[in-house]
Amino acid sequence: MSQLMKLYDLQSRYERGVLEMSKRYLEQTEADYRSVYKKWEEGELFPGETIVRKKPWWRMFARSETIELPGKQLSRPAFLKWYAKRLEMHKLLYAAGGAREDEVWRLSYRRQLDFYLMLHQLNDHYGLFYRPVAQYQQGEVELGSFVVGPTAIHLIAWLDGEESIYHVSPAKKWMEQPFKGETRQVLSPLIDLKRTEDMLKHLLAGESDLPVERIIVASKGYFDHVPKDATSTYVNKIDFQAWIKRMNDLAPHTKAQQARICDRLLERMASVTFAQAIERQEETFETAEE
Repeated sequence: MSQLMKLYDLQSRYERGVLEMSKRYLEQTEADYRSVYKKWEEGELFPGETIVRKKPWWRMFARSETIELPGKQLSRPAFLKWYAKRLEMHKLLYAAGGAREDEVWRLSYRRQLDFYLMLHQLNDHYGLFYRPVAQYQQGEVELGSFVVGPTAIHLIAWLDGEESIYHVSPAKKWMEQPFKGETRQVLSPLIDLKRTEDMLKHLLAGESDLPVERIIVASKGYFDHVPKDATSTYVNKIDFQAWIKRMNDLAPHTKAQQARICDRLLERMASVTFAQAIERQEETFETAEE
């Protein structure tokens, strides 16, 4: 699972220093996994429970009722799936602007396919910036999602059509042909990728030697009319798992230069607390209702 360094414009713990916080995150994660795994092995992860129902005060001769609820032991696949969700929450708390675990649900993030796949499929040696908001001139600009790896900065656009065929075109609009349903136009992802690349070059201003790779992923679909001289990488349903493996093979460890680039980017990103973000979100809803 990639390390979530920035989520929208929310305040991130990694702003304190990527190397230090990455080390702390990995240490906490390893210790947590050892502890939880031991409890699972011993059948104590979800122990049984004893509930005592006290007798009503008006029933003088009644006895208290004791209910024994049995524990639950997960299979190994079920345990790993459960722990993946636990780890996802742990990552979110590092980048959610100080939100508590019972508050994170108020953020709109996990319904997005791209967020889930980047967080869960890429390994811990990638730093994930999910739709970060950069400070630019007198305002702010939302960028596309990208990951900073040890060998490159990968800008990734995700197309989530189920069994759709995307007809690649130099025009601003592409044609999406779903397996079921009518053909429709979608905005070319190349536009957002190019805009994000230009902004990153401006933000880093020559401070990075890492190449920038533009990637378009249709993890459940296919591409048609891909130009032979394409400067972007196209990943379809057939190639998806092999591409994930290639990406993870490219990141066997984290490099110091990679951490420095993440530090520079975080310095140039907008940063608000969870409370400020929620307050702003509620004001937007109220304005829309009026």
